[in-house]
Amino acid sequence: MLGSPGSGKTTFCHALAAAGGPPLYHLDDLYWGRGWRRPAPAEWEATVARLTRLRTWTVDGNFIDTVPVRVAAADVVVLFDRHPLLCAAALVSRSARLRRGDRTDYLPHGLAPDDPPVRSVRALLRKALGFRRRELRRMAPLLAGADVRVVRTRRAAAALLAELSAQDRRAPAADGDPGLAPCRCPETLSPRGEPMTHGTRPRADRGTGT
Repeated sequence: MLGSPGSGKTTFCHALAAAGGPPLYHLDDLYWGRGWRRPAPAEWEATVARLTRLRTWTVDGNFIDTVPVRVAAADVVVLFDRHPLLCAAALVSRSARLRRGDRTDYLPHGLAPDDPPVRSVRALLRKALGFRRRELRRMAPLLAGADVRVVRTRRAAAALLAELSAQDRRAPAADGDPGLAPCRCPETLSPRGEPMTHGTRPRADRGTGT
């Protein structure tokens, strides 16, 4: 799952997991440690390699240096490419909710609302407004040959969610890595805005994500 901050990709991931999709892993959860601590490059590379070796997964996040290995292991790549101004507006709204103490929005496990990566709305806005010009240009050649579904509207997100949720897949054998914790967000929103809770039905195949 790729896309600009504020594009709705994490909300989509939560809705897919709630509909019985593959276990969801947020790269921000795996990357950020307490106190805004980053892993060593070799440690991070090993973590991503372990993640993509799992039988089934959805991975939420960009981290462009990890895109090649994730795309190579994924069945489907979903790219949220919404208008930068819509993403910016969503980021401002999310920041305001976090500052009020509203915890209905996803926040990486290793971060607090007052940590720099969360508090710096200006930095997030720069990423959202420049996503197409910078990150997306770098990503494009890395996605060549992959099954890429591009989402630009809420209607398209809802249609893709219905398509992926309806796919008939056999339940996989028990799979997991004790060092990689899947998302356990208790409640979030679907692309249409309805409350969603995580389901438990397993899904098969390789990763649905990036």
